[in-house]
Amino acid sequence: MNTIALVNGSVITLHSTTPDGEAILIEDGVVRAVGTTAEILQRTPPGTEIVDLDGAVVLPGLIDAHTHVEFCALSRDWLDVRGLSPDETLVRVRHHLETGGAGSGGWIIAQGTFGQKLPNRSELDGISSEIPILVRESMHRLSANSAALSRAGMGRGYTSPTGTLVELGADGLPTGLVEEGYHLFPVPSPDRARLREMLREELRLSFARHGVTCVYELPATADGVRSYQDLSAARALPTRISMTLTVAPGLNAILGSVEQLADIGLMSGFGNDDLWFGGFKLFMDGDDTASFDSSHLSKTPSRWGISTWRYTDTLHALSVAHRSGVQVWIHAIGDLAQRLALDAIEEAGRVAGPGDRRTRLEHVANRWIDEDLVRRLRELGVVPVPTAGFIHADGGRGVYAYRTLLDAGLRPPGNSDTGGTQPFATNPWFGVAAMLERTNRNGHLVAPGQAVGIDEAIRTYTEFGAIAGFREDRLGALGVGMLGDCAVYADDPRRLEPAALRNLEAELTIVGGRVVWRREEPRWPLPPAA
Repeated sequence: MNTIALVNGSVITLHSTTPDGEAILIEDGVVRAVGTTAEILQRTPPGTEIVDLDGAVVLPGLIDAHTHVEFCALSRDWLDVRGLSPDETLVRVRHHLETGGAGSGGWIIAQGTFGQKLPNRSELDGISSEIPILVRESMHRLSANSAALSRAGMGRGYTSPTGTLVELGADGLPTGLVEEGYHLFPVPSPDRARLREMLREELRLSFARHGVTCVYELPATADGVRSYQDLSAARALPTRISMTLTVAPGLNAILGSVEQLADIGLMSGFGNDDLWFGGFKLFMDGDDTASFDSSHLSKTPSRWGISTWRYTDTLHALSVAHRSGVQVWIHAIGDLAQRLALDAIEEAGRVAGPGDRRTRLEHVANRWIDEDLVRRLRELGVVPVPTAGFIHADGGRGVYAYRTLLDAGLRPPGNSDTGGTQPFATNPWFGVAAMLERTNRNGHLVAPGQAVGIDEAIRTYTEFGAIAGFREDRLGALGVGMLGDCAVYADDPRRLEPAALRNLEAELTIVGGRVVWRREEPRWPLPPAA
């Protein structure tokens, strides 16, 4: 193992019993001491790499507690149409095709961003009726041309599988709009060697470069799972990885049923300090118009959103998980989906009896909050997981209620939840800035009363991230005996303005005493300032 000493700086431990210091020693992958430079140098064994911080600041490594690294990596190979109008998107797709841009297997995949209007099927057919084309707004919503629909078997008489919505026009044919259904299209994947390198580079350039040392990943494919294992075996992972697998029915599901895990006895935490099994995820509903939300009840019942998991099925899945020692993440965006999930969590807990299960409710407190919701989250021991980075694209509907959650004693973990739609959000400091400033991409305030302080925001990406994954004894702070994960910044992030935080980059990122990032590569482009 590497031994490294960082001296002549400011070490912020965020640990209750290990005081801050000016130097830190990491040996055999763990923190051995924090103190003065003289104290640390006296304890440093021969052969130790000594880094003179020259006044720089050391913080615990940051944790992204919900993201989609595999889709982020794939999107780097796709055509970038983020923020374009439908007409501009068509021009770019046409130029891409005319210049030989059809990708692997002859498909064209274009990546947009939240709130973007998409061209329809007939407009995409005007570019090509033979080359399959998909334009993704996000992981949840896309538009397809006729060739892509045909390859997915979406023609007359097609009915949407559970958990998806393939829109049909007045003529009974698909319009091209598909919600929660990217996995329905047979888009060729990169080979495993290529995917492995893409994942490594994505983790390094989009996460480690900003001080992220641990990522809670939702793999999109079985080859993604295999690639992470390959990287771990080769000691080539730039960050630690916790893998949580989606159960069918759901977006990009890998597991066919919860029994697959129960039958083989795989429990949360299985693995090592570099790569481990986190749990499984259930999709209660979809996003936006596909969310199971009371605002849709004035519509015809077929437009009430997508209710992917029924109460009884959710209760069964939770019961199996509780018996099997598996943590559960529940994706629930609409208020009805969230209440349904909490009902199932409450009943499953009553049947199973006492236990520290930390069931996670993804997206809670993004759109709404009330006293009853907070009470139930607290009483049921549920981990609420809002996403501050979504404030950037919010049109004014959201609350992102960090202030309310923290005041209630809840511990929401920081996360990016991006799969290519907002590539800049992989920087956790972008999320921190959003928690402080509360402004969207147009410069408008979003629920400013829910703002938090900088120290609280940092805790979401450190202590709270560790707690959300049962890793608080190893990660989230620089206590003696904890894993030696840290990030070095030229200036103290706690003293920077939000505008400076949004593109903050680490000078060094260290995982278990191993330097995984040094600041020297160019940055990914950020969105223009409001």
